[in-house]
Amino acid sequence: MLPPHEPTSSPLGTTAAEPSSPVPARAPGVPLDAVARAATRGIQIYPSVASAQFSITGSPLAPELTVTLVFTPALENPRIKDEIRYELIPGLEVIIGAPFARVTLDYTDAAPAFTPAPETAA
Repeated sequence: MLPPHEPTSSPLGTTAAEPSSPVPARAPGVPLDAVARAATRGIQIYPSVASAQFSITGSPLAPELTVTLVFTPALENPRIKDEIRYELIPGLEVIIGAPFARVTLDYTDAAPAFTPAPETAA
């Protein structure tokens, strides 16, 4: 099981997680790039996810996952990080049929959008 997410006060947080428990063998014909694309699209449903990229590399017996997310400021961001760590990653391992040998989570907080004050005519 992955260790608990430790929130970071830094705008850029990179975490390497331990592999989780064993999973059944992957069904033949499941392309890893398609799994990564589906995960990328799935996490983008959240309004505070400004951009997302999931990448699965490595060998079939020792796949590696890299998750790169840019968040806009929102109260839901810690919950999204927990969902990735405790639900999405284990689900991906079941789909590909192997635990990730390495998981890299790269989270960046985007600067809030600047909204100029309305101009007033004198």
